Amino acid sequence: MVQYETKIGDRWYPVVRYDTAHGVAHKDVLNHRGLREKVMLGEMDYKEALNLADADIRENWTSYKAQFLRRMGK
Repeated sequence: MVQYETKIGDRWYPVVRYDTAHGVAHKDVLNHRGLREKVMLGEMDYKEALNLADADIRENWTSYKAQFLRRMGK
């Protein structure tokens, strides 16, 4: 699993998570209540999924954080 978290106040929140639960690579985009939007990644092996997750979070973490804060009403 690869996960980006952000700290708001004294609390850490998961923002986006890539994992292979249930044998399928997917991305969960979460809100502050833990509700998620699941995005299936299609057919790829675990190494490809890990590389995609790492690159996506490194390149897009600021966008994920901004989206998370908007959904939170901040």
